[in-house]
Amino acid sequence: MRTTIFLMGAALSATLGVSSSGAADVMADAPLTAAERAVIMEMDVWGGYLGRNGDDVIGDEEDDALPLLGLGGMIALPLGETGLLQFEADGEGAFHDDGLDDDTYEGGLTGGGHLAWTNGHMLFGAFGGGGKVWTTDEEGPIYLGGAEGKVNFASGALGIQGGYIGADSEDGELFTDAYFVRGIGQVYFNGGRTMLQGDFAYANGTQDFDEGVNEDELDVYAWGIEVEHAATESGALSVYGAYEGLHLVEDSDGGSPDKLTDHTFRAGLKLRFGASGPQERHRATAFDLPNIARWQGATPAVD
Repeated sequence: MRTTIFLMGAALSATLGVSSSGAADVMADAPLTAAERAVIMEMDVWGGYLGRNGDDVIGDEEDDALPLLGLGGMIALPLGETGLLQFEADGEGAFHDDGLDDDTYEGGLTGGGHLAWTNGHMLFGAFGGGGKVWTTDEEGPIYLGGAEGKVNFASGALGIQGGYIGADSEDGELFTDAYFVRGIGQVYFNGGRTMLQGDFAYANGTQDFDEGVNEDELDVYAWGIEVEHAATESGALSVYGAYEGLHLVEDSDGGSPDKLTDHTFRAGLKLRFGASGPQERHRATAFDLPNIARWQGATPAVD
């Protein structure tokens, strides 16, 4: 499976290289303008719903229908002519039936940062972060780190992130010793005021090390789509809707693989300063980190 991650990463990297070489006719290596080199801040509030199904979900003990509420924030600081220092933080909580308390997701907190070089056309950098996740039966710190690349076009962007995910939990039910790769694409409309984003990620690691040497291999597939539109003339306020899917496959020594699928729907508001809309914001910043709290919050259910 880790060979698969390497091949996916190599393919996406090659796509970035081809795209960047062919993008000169679409968008020359134009430097960021003075306005785009300004400090950019963004705050996000949203509500949503998570639906869960799978052969390992215990219907009378685990809540599989969870209303969600979340908050987030980002600040991007230009460093000199081509440097970028970006921080982000996110938190979400789930409202569940107290009587259904077996491996039910309760929420997570994550924070992280990016250090990157960018000229407005391309971005290369490194990222790292961590946080904590809670379920009714398990909780613990989580962390990730890796590298990223991005190419901006006149009406879109294409990028890749890849790295390592780890965790520490009392019963060993969280996802750890994992490597992941994630591809992200964006298309802009209405002069950059409307954005359509899609992403897909794959990760492979282990879980359930409390059973001694018999660690279970776990595959994680995550995908999503988001539509955002600047609701004000200044672009300071955006409305958005998003769908996020998650599929886990645990290869247990005990028999057939355990599987779980989450479908999450979200809608919210973004308030930003220093950028006039989604395209100007994303042209000057790195892609947001993957929501590993949601990934980790699902893994105890396939234990």
